[in-house]
This record gives sequence, C-alpha cells and structure tokens, in this order.
Amino acid sequence: MCMRRAGARKRPGAPRARALPAPQTPKSCTRRPSSPRVFRYSFTPRPAPRLTVAGTPLSESDVTQPLPPDAFAPAAFRKGVFHNGFGREKHGLRSVLRWLATRSRGPWPTHVEDVPVAPPPARVDDGAIHATIIGHATVLVQVDGLNVLTDPVLSQRIGPTPWTGPRRVRKAAVDFNDIPKIDLILLSHDHYDHLDRPTLRRLARRDAPLVLTGLKVGRKVPSRKVVELDWWQSHTLREGVRVTYVPAEHFSGRGVFDHDKSLWGGFVLETPAGKVYFAGDTGDGPHFQAIRERFGAMTLSLLPIGAYAPRWFMAPVHVDPDEALQASLTLESQTTLAIHFATFNLADDAYEAPTRALARALSHLGGKPAGSDFRVVPFGEDTVVRLPRPAPAPRRTADLSPA
Repeated sequence: MCMRRAGARKRPGAPRARALPAPQTPKSCTRRPSSPRVFRYSFTPRPAPRLTVAGTPLSESDVTQPLPPDAFAPAAFRKGVFHNGFGREKHGLRSVLRWLATRSRGPWPTHVEDVPVAPPPARVDDGAIHATIIGHATVLVQVDGLNVLTDPVLSQRIGPTPWTGPRRVRKAAVDFNDIPKIDLILLSHDHYDHLDRPTLRRLARRDAPLVLTGLKVGRKVPSRKVVELDWWQSHTLREGVRVTYVPAEHFSGRGVFDHDKSLWGGFVLETPAGKVYFAGDTGDGPHFQAIRERFGAMTLSLLPIGAYAPRWFMAPVHVDPDEALQASLTLESQTTLAIHFATFNLADDAYEAPTRALARALSHLGGKPAGSDFRVVPFGEDTVVRLPRPAPAPRRTADLSPA
C-alpha cells in the first residue's frame, strides 16, 4: 500500500478548559450485580465554578475553532518517522528520566474482582449498536451482524515478555472462550497495552479476522489478514459498512529503535445503525473537531480517561477526564463510554481518580448538551445505543370549511 507524505503542520492555538478543583471523596463505587448498570458517583455539593472554555460555560460556548487547511491531510512522515498532525511533540528521553525519578504514584489495588456477567451473544442484528467493555481499550462492538474487537489485550502482563511489564489488576471481563467469533479487529497502534501479540495470535488461529491498523504496524501483527491505513484512508467491509483510520495525538514504539516508525490513530466505523468512534490513545487536539466535521455527530464514542498524570508529562499523549468530556461534546456524541482506565497501572493517577474527575466535570456541566451522556459502565455488561427515531411529520387535515 502506497504511503503519501505530508509536510509538517503547526497546531493553532486553541482555548483549553481550565483546571477543576480537586473532587470530594465519593461514596463507595463497588460493583454490584443489581441495576442500574452504570456506576453512580455521588459528591457532597459545594460551590464550584462550571467547566469553562475562555471563561464561558462549556455547555453555552462554541468550542470549535477554525481548522488548519491541512487538517485532513495524510500523516506527516519525515526522516523515517511519523509526526503528530498538529505539531504537538512528545517528550524526549530527558523528560522520561525526570518522570521516572520524580514519580508520585496514586494508590492502586493489587486485585479487583468483578461480578460475573452473562457472555455476549454470538451475533447482533437488531438495528442497534452493542458495546461490551472487556478491559482497558478492548471493547466488543456488535452491530449489523458484525463482531468487531478494538485493541484486543487479554494477557496478564503487557510487555516484551510474558513476565515483564505492568500486570493487570482485574481479569478480562469476558473470557476468551466466551468472546464470539470476531470478524474485524481495529488496532490503533503498536504499544504493548494495545497490541498484544499473544491475544492477536489466538484470535488469528481461531477466527482469522481482518485486522485494520496504521501504516507500518502490520509487520508486528501475527496475522496474514492485515490492511494498513493512513489517516483519513477508508476500507469498505461491505455495502453500508466502512471503516476510516483517523488522526490521534500520540506516538508509537515497542523498543529502543522503533520510536515513531509506525503510525498511530483511531477509527470511525460507519454502519446502518450509526457511527462508532474509537479513539485508541490520544492527547487533546483539533482532530476531534476534524472528525466531527468529516463524519457528523457520533452515535457511540469510546474515549480514554486514564493514565493522564502527571500532566506536564502525559498531556501531549493522553487526554485527562476533563479533556475527554470536551472531546465528547465536540463530537456531539449521542453516547460516550469511558475506556483506558482501572485495568493497568500505567501512570501516576490513582485507581479511582479518572472516574472521580469525570464525575466532577459532568457535575459542573450546565444543561444536557449533545455529547454530555458520558458513561462509566461495568466491565462485561452490554451497552445498547440506538439512533433516535425521527420525529413524525405533522398530519395534514383537509379544510372542509365552506367557501
């Protein structure tokens, strides 16, 4: 597949949501088998400013800014490496060493036990989108008779060997044998917590699914059915079902010598039942607005909320919960599910910090604008999203009055 190259791009200035005060300590958010299915986080009310952009409440402001002329260009590739689309550079080795030397880790449990749930159905074709979070960024999306799996990671550790790397604190919410036959894998990039070769190898042997991923990632995937895509490049699965690889602000690499040598990104899955956006890993940026302009409002978005601290180090590559909420509003997502949290301890934010921060941000949001249905749902449970029914046309009545 040919790879187009684009010149460097500079990200324009954009207003940022100001930092929120530290959240109150919530009541227990322990998983319970009874309904409601969505976690509830309650806080003691106290006066607090709303989440704002440029001093205006986020629900009342125009959060969009003019996009640069090359917002829809393919990924920039210079001197053998890829670059973020809006000029946001990652930290170098010196910053990495500084972070490792000054880390202040928030508390994490060593093990979390989830309530067992029923396995997902073999197929779904009821006109809705079904999403089951298996853990971290692994989500089973069932729509229009297709079974799609995002960034499948079922291993106990994520690292170059089975005995190195961060260990998961909770097992996958759906056992491998209970995952239905997979037709399509959406692989966002090559990091160990997203590209898990043992899991991909098992799926290739059992189901032989098609794998869609970014440029130069395919050589790391243990499968012969891999299609590499550039940003904004699409792959049609069948009539009415299309997948497009979209930009993200991140980086790539699995070792010392392959830094940024393969592409990173997210996906938009277009189906008769609606549009699904899977962000993968990403920092904040104008790409959310570009995706909204290209595809329209999302039906379901899967946005990361964890591994964001400390901000001086993680901000270029991982959104925090406030930024994730702003992205959901920009996308005008009908429903958004939180991913990329409470599974692997990858940064300095505490285990419960992402969900608390998201709840706090939602509580500051005035009204219910499009994109504000941002949920933290129990792992393993089915979330069903249906397109709203169009309003019926007004009935016309004959005028029977005498002339």
